[in-house]
Amino acid sequence: MADLPPLNALRTFLFAAETGSFKLASERLFVTQAAVSHQIRLLEDTLGTQLFIRLNREVKLTDEGEQLLPYVRSAFNALKTGVDQLRADASPNHITLSVLPSFASSWLVPKLKSFQTLHPEFHVTIKPTLELENFEDSDVDLAIRFGKGDGGKFKSEFLMRDTLLTVASPELIGDEPMTNERLKQFPILEDYSPGSRGWIHCCAEMQLNPEDYHIALTIEDASMVIDAALAGQGIAFVRKSLAQRLIDEGRLVKVFDYELQSPYCYSLVGPENNFKKDKVRVFRDWIKKELEASFMPELFAYYGS
Repeated sequence: MADLPPLNALRTFLFAAETGSFKLASERLFVTQAAVSHQIRLLEDTLGTQLFIRLNREVKLTDEGEQLLPYVRSAFNALKTGVDQLRADASPNHITLSVLPSFASSWLVPKLKSFQTLHPEFHVTIKPTLELENFEDSDVDLAIRFGKGDGGKFKSEFLMRDTLLTVASPELIGDEPMTNERLKQFPILEDYSPGSRGWIHCCAEMQLNPEDYHIALTIEDASMVIDAALAGQGIAFVRKSLAQRLIDEGRLVKVFDYELQSPYCYSLVGPENNFKKDKVRVFRDWIKKELEASFMPELFAYYGS
């Protein structure tokens, strides 16, 4: 192996031989024509023989060049095959997702029956976590995040925005219409999880005085806030994506029609190459259709962060 010419020189030879031009080879390799000439001269000096006949606007292989070409072409084809096999998905029918626990339990898991019906060939693994996935030494294919839509060093693909609304158990508030004055009689459940805006911000948006209301419970977990609301412990200000299914089922009711747009959005995040996997494309298409069917169309317009 130590006696072989430089790999870059052999690659340059292959491009020059197949195009019949140092100029075209330089364009395909994204280097200068002088760099191509240098690599060919290096290869010829290393082998001790001339490989090309230089003409005005083209080059032609010598007998020695013709003899070398099929071996170089075969070697690079074999190398490409090996690299492609290494990059291939080792588990083409297994999709592993890193998902916020609140979104996983409130929306994704209940909806996965639809995915499994449409695509029974896939096995889905959900990893609920608040931690950002680094995709290093990990089998995670894709992460579903709620934030400003910035994937950092990874690709981020917008899914939808969210809104914030006020909900309660129907048994707690009864049939009497809710007013701001009546709201003061109820305990407030405050969601202080990442991506929430808190009761004080809610009051500011609705032009209410937060001191007029009693915060009975603050939880840094959106799912637990909804659990407390379901148990009739108070009125909660939560993300629509987490509460809509329960509203549709009648287990929670909207206290006010007012909805506040969240500054954050849901995104699919992962390495660029993962988005090229067939299984990821299938899941991405499915979740986009399901989200749009579940929520208002305006949540799918991306206005930037």
